[in-house]
Amino acid sequence: MNPMFRLFPILTVLAFSLSIVRAQTASELDVQADQLSYQGGDNTVTASGNVVIRKGAQSLKADVVTYNTVTEQAHARGNVVFTNADQIWRGEELHYNFITGKGSFPRLDMEVGPFKVHADSTERLSPIQTRMEDVTVTTCPDPEDPEFQIHAGRVDVYEEEIVSLQNAVFKLRGIPFFYLPRFTLDKEREPTQFDVVPGYGSRDGFMLLTGYNRYPSEGYRTKTHLDYRSERGPAVGQDFIWYNPRENRDHTRLRGYVSLDDAPYKSDEQEAQLRGEGIDIDEERYRLKFFHTSNPSPDDTLWVKASYLSDARVVQDFFEREFRDEPVPETRAVYSAVGDGWNADIELSRQLNEEDFEAVNRMPEATFNVPRRAVGDSNFLYESETRAGFLERNYTDFQTDDEGLEDYDSTRSHTEHLVFYPTRHFGWLNVIPRAGFAATYYSDTYGREERVTPTSTVTTNNVIVTTLQTNNVEVSRGGDMRLLPEFGLETSFKAFGIVHDGPTSIGNGLRHVVEPFADYTFIPEPDLTPSEIYQFDDIDELGEEHSLAFGIRNKWQTKKILPSGRNRVEDLVNIGVRTEYDLRSEADPSLGDLLVDTELQLVEWAWVRFDVRYDTDLGDIDSINSELRFEHPENGNSLRIDQRFRNDEDHTLQFTYDLNPYGRVGMEGYTRYELEDAGFEEQELLFTYETDCVGYGLGGKWIKGDDYADGTGTDDDYQLWLQVWLTAFPRTILGTGGR
Repeated sequence: MNPMFRLFPILTVLAFSLSIVRAQTASELDVQADQLSYQGGDNTVTASGNVVIRKGAQSLKADVVTYNTVTEQAHARGNVVFTNADQIWRGEELHYNFITGKGSFPRLDMEVGPFKVHADSTERLSPIQTRMEDVTVTTCPDPEDPEFQIHAGRVDVYEEEIVSLQNAVFKLRGIPFFYLPRFTLDKEREPTQFDVVPGYGSRDGFMLLTGYNRYPSEGYRTKTHLDYRSERGPAVGQDFIWYNPRENRDHTRLRGYVSLDDAPYKSDEQEAQLRGEGIDIDEERYRLKFFHTSNPSPDDTLWVKASYLSDARVVQDFFEREFRDEPVPETRAVYSAVGDGWNADIELSRQLNEEDFEAVNRMPEATFNVPRRAVGDSNFLYESETRAGFLERNYTDFQTDDEGLEDYDSTRSHTEHLVFYPTRHFGWLNVIPRAGFAATYYSDTYGREERVTPTSTVTTNNVIVTTLQTNNVEVSRGGDMRLLPEFGLETSFKAFGIVHDGPTSIGNGLRHVVEPFADYTFIPEPDLTPSEIYQFDDIDELGEEHSLAFGIRNKWQTKKILPSGRNRVEDLVNIGVRTEYDLRSEADPSLGDLLVDTELQLVEWAWVRFDVRYDTDLGDIDSINSELRFEHPENGNSLRIDQRFRNDEDHTLQFTYDLNPYGRVGMEGYTRYELEDAGFEEQELLFTYETDCVGYGLGGKWIKGDDYADGTGTDDDYQLWLQVWLTAFPRTILGTGGR
């Protein structure tokens, strides 16, 4: 046999291998398969059996793949799986070009984050865009029979988000319940894309509250509200939110809400009551709110918030949870800076809703603080606070017209400086004398003087009778300075004893610590007293003081072993008792209120805190605030009991609970009970149930009606609502009052 014929098979295999190597080198394709066959005439390779072709982030798996080593056009058949970064396409057939990034699936199943997508036809238009026709999208684990799905005529996929679902029909258990001509899904978002809360309220009637989220670009989100209440009318809102995706917190928020309220008052009785208080509400109601925070430098912070309202009750009526956190709207901007041993800020604030809310406006006010620090290498310590600005005190229209209060303003400059000299005696007694002064300048002060006003009348006998009426009137006295020198002495010591030396069920060892303290202060009476100063804040209340504050703090401590093996001292019981004795001879009563504050945490899952104020003059408790909290560290079950007592005012208990929050069935809510009137004030309850795909919530709320002094009042309010959310995303609307 001719030797060339013997070498021919070897040369053929070698040539084929070299062509594959050249093709892989040129196109960076990595090909793996059980069998390879090469047609040299048209540069085509057929790979079969466990075929895997990789190029960069792209990966193609199939039973059989035919591809051109020059054009990199591939035709895959059988169990096709195409992966690009974290996107996965599945189908039975694929035409794809690794150079252009274009291709098409006759039928396709793919995954993008939590979304599972099925399409009857798919075309990859570019490396970043894929277009699908007749599409079903779901987050359910079983895409063949999903509990929830969205069906769309056409869908475009751009890199890591699904966009432009056109003619989207939402279905729950196969039943259509909503339609959008255009809809966007983003796998990076945290809350659900579309929130719908249907319900019924005694005041609102049937209601449908909706929120639609969009993420046009990274770090920017919008939310559109379309609400309808059958008894009150339509309402719309728009939120614009700029956020930091790395820190997962908002930097700027602009929120607007407008309602055409057909029933701004609950009843005729409430309308008469509120109008009598100067609260007038029109049918056109709105709320505009702005918030911004930023860090111009690592040590500087800019913080801005503003609220503009149509009336005094709009937030309470439509955003109840927001009203509880901020019952009086604020508009202010604060720029803060921190340096080496100092901090400063400048604040500009003005109440934009001055007709309905009284306020102190700062136009602006600057503050410079030096926290307590050592003076050079000496034992002296120094601290100071300086602030200056133009202040305005504005009253509401009702307070001005009906109560006779008048607005006032003043430029104020205040500076306070203290020097301390810490000493220790006998190795255990701390004695810290201090001395300093506070000086405050006011551009306007006032006083009162008697003025006599003559009044003349003519009797029936034509006799003129003149009477003199004496009035106490307020007169302006111009600018003045208040100087407050201060001298004081603080003393304390700490003693402790070992109660138990050894391991216990709550830690290692038990120690009792006792810390008695006393603080003496003397400030002589200034020439300018608080009765001659326009009042803006606590600085204007400063004046003569001669007092001794004293008390004792008791702690029971143990050591807890950290995972690192180190010990940490923790307070199990922390009880403080404090009062103040007024040493001025004319002071009555001399002994001030007795204050007791206590914190207990004997186990990790329970925590107790309460404080009591006892009026020593009346011999009665003035107020009690307490909190008892239970929280299981593993299952998340929690119960919190808050108690508030104000003598001759109110005495309330509130129970807040969250049961089985991580399970399929859960319950959350709160109950507030008024002990003084022996009746419930408010209750809210939400039952939740989650499947593998969809979460359902059924909520209810009840609020006791108002009682007025004239014997009238309003009916109780109640609401019922339903929530549905995808378990792949946390729900965002927990109730109708927390929009």
